Amino acid sequence: MFEPLNKGHAISEAIFFFEFENVPANTLNAMLKSYPRVAEILPRNEEMPGMVFEQSSAGFSMNQVPGAEWKHFKPDGYLDWLARLTTNSVSVHCTDYTRWSEVWPIAYDILGPIFRACDDHPLPLVNVGLRYIDRFDFNGDPADYDVSMLIRPDNPHIAPQVLRGGTRWHNYTGWFEPSEHLKIAVLQQLNVDAVEQPPKNLPIVSITHASLLRRQRPGQLDDYRRFTHINDSPVSKLMELAHDNNQKLLREVLTDNMLQRIGLGSEE
Repeated sequence: MFEPLNKGHAISEAIFFFEFENVPANTLNAMLKSYPRVAEILPRNEEMPGMVFEQSSAGFSMNQVPGAEWKHFKPDGYLDWLARLTTNSVSVHCTDYTRWSEVWPIAYDILGPIFRACDDHPLPLVNVGLRYIDRFDFNGDPADYDVSMLIRPDNPHIAPQVLRGGTRWHNYTGWFEPSEHLKIAVLQQLNVDAVEQPPKNLPIVSITHASLLRRQRPGQLDDYRRFTHINDSPVSKLMELAHDNNQKLLREVLTDNMLQRIGLGSEE
């Protein structure tokens, strides 16, 4: 049978992401200087320089740009929180998910100082959203593998012929869904992968689902880099919607039995 990755949920990682056109050097440096304000949450600061290609009249050149990873480890050495700052993205990763009401405030307290540090800087935001990765391991005899124990055969997102593909298959889809709450269309991306994990080649199914806003015109997403207050900022409204979208998606894809096991057996 299939087992969720964790007791009570299957979340391997939750990723809060902001993607840009290349960030100006002074803006990126302002972000990096915000580290003291998040050091209590993420006590390890590791430089992570990157490279960018630039074109000039003399041709192409490759230049190093600053970057960083800020990390928190549990007492057993397990990495449970990570912030990554690069020339074209800021992301916060939670790999020890508990409850939304606990995880989002921590992510907000990490992201807030980073973006407040560059309030007066140009920051061409092109994508912003939340990505969940859920993992389910098959722990029986591979000969008894039956994906219908995990995924509804009549679900609206994965074609039946894909589910008949044995223990190795993938299904990638995406669609825009209007949001009355945000007054903008939200892009949903769904990637489902079934693979065999060595050395015993036991099947694993991973469901990666993101809800994001994609810029259609310059400045359209500027409000989503403003961290005013967790209860009323546009970015909080987006992340709440993305969280709800993920639960709705899982209810449409997973069997009733698995939904019960990961705490989504009701609409509460």
